[in-house]
Amino acid sequence: MIRLEKFLESDCDPLIALVPDARLLLQWAGPNYRHPLDAIQLKRTLAKAAGEQPSVKVFKAVLRTTSQVVGHIQLMNIDYTRACCRIGRVMIFPDYQGTGLGKEMVRLAAREAFDTLGLVEITLGVFDFNKAAIATYQSLGFKEYRLKMGAFTFRDEAWNLMEMKLTVTP
Repeated sequence: MIRLEKFLESDCDPLIALVPDARLLLQWAGPNYRHPLDAIQLKRTLAKAAGEQPSVKVFKAVLRTTSQVVGHIQLMNIDYTRACCRIGRVMIFPDYQGTGLGKEMVRLAAREAFDTLGLVEITLGVFDFNKAAIATYQSLGFKEYRLKMGAFTFRDEAWNLMEMKLTVTP
């Protein structure tokens, strides 16, 4: 259905257009990007994706049949010594939500981490109100290992962050 391709500078503007407000930006990217999202912030991330052992791998999800970009995902905090990373900034574009492509995208990112990079553990954080994402991660074998109550605030709301992990078993 989809394949992961390297996210390029030319992909910045279409992604930025899908993150119109501070609430969605925090939900999607956490606190490391500031509203309004711009190409400068994304290019800083892309700079970390360079080299032989980058700390970040940034992908776009592309439909195999049409090459239409349908999502975005990152492998972050890649630690080659400890053989672990974090999946983050996961987004299936609105027209493709509810189609199973999100699950496929996360599955492909996990395969990249485990099979290509040789890692043994992936973690991620998801806000506990994001039930669809939690169900997707659980269906792929991710298990909750910590709940951070009030981890983030947005205006007058406190958001709880569920930490999940997936480990390769020998």
